[in-house]
Amino acid sequence: MKITYYNTSNFSQDENASKEALNSFFHRLQKEALPFSTLDFTDELIASVEKASLEIQNFKHMLLLGVGGSTLGPQALQKSFAPQNRPIPRSKQLWVADNVDTSFFSECLNTLPPEETLILVISKSGSTLETMSQYFICKEWIQKELPKTWQKHFFIITDQQKGFLREEVKTHTFKSLPVPEGLGGRFSIFCAVGILPSAFLGLDYKQFLQGAKDARNTFFDDSKKYLAQFEQEQDTDAFLLEHSLPTVFKMAHFAFEAMEKNFSQLIFFNYLPKWSSLGAWFRQLWSESLGKQGNGSTPIPAIGATDQHSILQLFLDGKKDKACIFLKQLDFTEEDAPDAKNIPNSLVPTNIPSDWKWIAEKSLSQILEAEAIATRTALIEYDIPMLSLESLGHTEYDFGKLMWNLGMVTILTAYLLDINPFDQPAVEESKALAKKWLSEKK
Repeated sequence: MKITYYNTSNFSQDENASKEALNSFFHRLQKEALPFSTLDFTDELIASVEKASLEIQNFKHMLLLGVGGSTLGPQALQKSFAPQNRPIPRSKQLWVADNVDTSFFSECLNTLPPEETLILVISKSGSTLETMSQYFICKEWIQKELPKTWQKHFFIITDQQKGFLREEVKTHTFKSLPVPEGLGGRFSIFCAVGILPSAFLGLDYKQFLQGAKDARNTFFDDSKKYLAQFEQEQDTDAFLLEHSLPTVFKMAHFAFEAMEKNFSQLIFFNYLPKWSSLGAWFRQLWSESLGKQGNGSTPIPAIGATDQHSILQLFLDGKKDKACIFLKQLDFTEEDAPDAKNIPNSLVPTNIPSDWKWIAEKSLSQILEAEAIATRTALIEYDIPMLSLESLGHTEYDFGKLMWNLGMVTILTAYLLDINPFDQPAVEESKALAKKWLSEKK
């Protein structure tokens, strides 16, 4: 992955201060040994998912009940690698009930064949209002439709030891996998939350996890080398020319400095349409992790080229309070246009009006690349601070690397802000208020 920074000349360049911060955070991450930063649970996870896959392979449909981090990760993987709107229907279908949408939920239960449907319930606490209300409805539905075998149609992902859903697993002998202790919902895509639905859909979840592990190894190895080299270097000016901070830390530094310079909004502009679902996942990750004690920046997901025609005008000519993470393909060449060779009806024909000859025989991939370059150039010219990410590949492995890096960038940015990236205290208050209102409602 290639990373380039634009319009950041007024950001802090104090490498000594950055080194001290990295040193502190590096030791903190090692001491805390949180599941997201270590990924030390993945070998056991793979073995458990392989076993579970044998038990659930006879189901054609999976109905996922969850909300927030319980669904945004699985949806990102599904939409990127197993979209339901493909011309030829897949043999396995994942349906995601991520809201208390009466019409959608009712239609699911009225349409899905119960004997072919597995209901996957995801809630680490086992007390998520939206998910539990749907669970109770599904439980009644499946008991009525399949009174003798209904228990076989539930799979629960929740806390390993406590909570209502864990008690349900024990009572009804449901199939189940745990969410590791210390792994919050918005960081949970690398545990069973993201991996079991991926296995059900036939995605290469092992390569997805390997990408995350390689990203982790790169960050920790680069940090060790950097800190060791910095201690030995006597001439700071010479050092600045020869070495650089670890990539993930520099990305966090960019985000932190943007907030310090009063860029209160962060555009996540994605020119990889296959991965357009990343925006919704990143929005929750960034918002819930950093939006505390008057801190944070508002993430704005945008998809190229679609949002050139909806929100780009605001980005370029609106209030100058926006920084940008810009994601596109790395080093596009003619060979990187697979649609031109393998997908029918993806080349602009030659027999078109003369005013449009300039796009004759161009592939849709070439057109998208041209628009990505043009949009990025315009954003730079309008002085928007930018972190440009260019991805070399489009596989599950590359997806895992990118998602782990974005997660660690979020954690490090929170540390720079001196806040806890793993809680969401204000949201807990709104949950309590909803419970109070429903309890009092007659």
